[in-house]
Amino acid sequence: MTTRILAVNAGSSSLKFALFDAADAAALAPALRGRIARLGTGTDIEVADGAGRILLSGRHDTPFDHSAAIAALVADLRARDLFESVAAIGHRVVHGGGRFDAPVRVTPAVREALRSIAALAPLHMPPALAGIDACATQLPGRPQVACFDTAFHSTMPETSWRLPLPDAYAERGIRRYGFHGLNYEHVVASLPALAGGAMPGRVVVFHLGAGASLCAMRDGRCVATSMGFSTLEGLMMGTRSGSIDPGVVLHLLEREHMPVAEVARLLYHEAGLLGVSGESADMRVLLASERPGAKRAIELFCARAAAEAAATLPSLQGLDAVVFTGGVGENAAEVRARIAQRLAFTGLVLDDAANRARREVLHAGGSTVRAWIVPADEERTIAQAARRLGAAAGA
Repeated sequence: MTTRILAVNAGSSSLKFALFDAADAAALAPALRGRIARLGTGTDIEVADGAGRILLSGRHDTPFDHSAAIAALVADLRARDLFESVAAIGHRVVHGGGRFDAPVRVTPAVREALRSIAALAPLHMPPALAGIDACATQLPGRPQVACFDTAFHSTMPETSWRLPLPDAYAERGIRRYGFHGLNYEHVVASLPALAGGAMPGRVVVFHLGAGASLCAMRDGRCVATSMGFSTLEGLMMGTRSGSIDPGVVLHLLEREHMPVAEVARLLYHEAGLLGVSGESADMRVLLASERPGAKRAIELFCARAAAEAAATLPSLQGLDAVVFTGGVGENAAEVRARIAQRLAFTGLVLDDAANRARREVLHAGGSTVRAWIVPADEERTIAQAARRLGAAAGA
């Protein structure tokens, strides 16, 4: 029987998954990919084969939680005679705190440690823990591996992770961590093949989607990133504000007497593209809109992304390449073009035709900074770690 690795990526209201054939350690081949969305309000299910052909698609009014989503996933694996082939399970865990800087097999002690730091990412940690618990019930006996979004950024120097606060706060874990690390790791693994066999030295990667961040890398290692203590810092996002003056938060609390929960809802769910446009958090909708708010939101999104990238240049001491990844980064040619135009002073010039056609290689012939698209694939990074640690555990 073919050995397979299940990668589970639990978001706050969705569950993405992929099943990889693990016979070839060098190149995990996807057997299935899928997504269960609208958790808590309804249920959208889509499952595709490794070639992207849709095998199952449906919308239901019955709301699922993450445990029910895992149960539905396992039922689908059973129906396809794939259940017994699952040898190990990998999970995306957004936050590793100061303890976890590499993937780790889930044990009772690790599970308890993750529970203890759940407050560091209250929107993302509970779903990850629910997924781990549900897999332990639905897929008993399989090794589970936790893979951390923060781990990739553990190479940042202190000047990048330290906050300008007294030592006591850093000792309590109040510092900058960075996120989206699993996809940044995938980008690093993909870049040498695109760059002719060698990893470019100084790279800025734009991970642009509903959540957005960037990472500055030297020789494939993070030296700076836009997200910090929380997933709220940095770039403007779909519904998240990104960085704002903390005095604004104090003003809302003290002068406008907004409850903490309302401020949190504003910054996480009512700001960003949605808040500025007054129309949508979906970049596709905004790009097709003629409303002034939509145009203003797009311009601000691109301006903030370019400004954050420029702020990393002292850490990089120059720029050799940029990469676009994530749903917006991969698909929105106008967004890529606007960001590149604002970074033209670095020597970055996109080829208009290549950009419109969404080709892998984006830079023009005269550009001194190279540019590529790398499709996001967090699940592959998760599966690679789960295969490695699962095999070590006897899977």
